[in-house]
This record gives sequence, structure tokens and C-alpha cells, in this order.
Amino acid sequence: MIMDVYLHTVLAISAIGSAYYAGHYFAKANIEEVIGSMLDTLEREGFVATKEDEDGDKELILIEDIIKKELDKS
Repeated sequence: MIMDVYLHTVLAISAIGSAYYAGHYFAKANIEEVIGSMLDTLEREGFVATKEDEDGDKELILIEDIIKKELDKS
């Protein structure tokens, strides 16, 4: 079997397409877990503040609100 231009092109495009779709598939599956883990770590270490909304999702709290709350306590 001789590798001519057309066969090489088909093989190269197939390999590139397969790699693209595999990356697209595996990236979507883990992105939610990665973001959730990152927010948990940032919250645990005190870099961000969050609160849970009525759906159980975490919302970031604005720094302005935290400062206003602390100033109102004083």
C-alpha cells in the first residue's frame, strides 16, 4: 500500500478530527467539577465569600456588600 497525497490527507484530517472531538467531549465532562472544586478551595481559604441561593447553587458575594455589612456592625 503506497501512501499517496489523498490517503495522507484523509488520515491526517481523521486524526485531527478525532483528537478535537475527544478533547471537546472530555473537557465538558469535567469543567463543572473543576469550577466547583476551585470555588470550594477559594472559599475555604478565605479568598472569596459565597452564599447558596434558593436552588442550592453558590453565588459569589460582592466585596462592597461584605464591607458594608462589616461597617454596619461597627
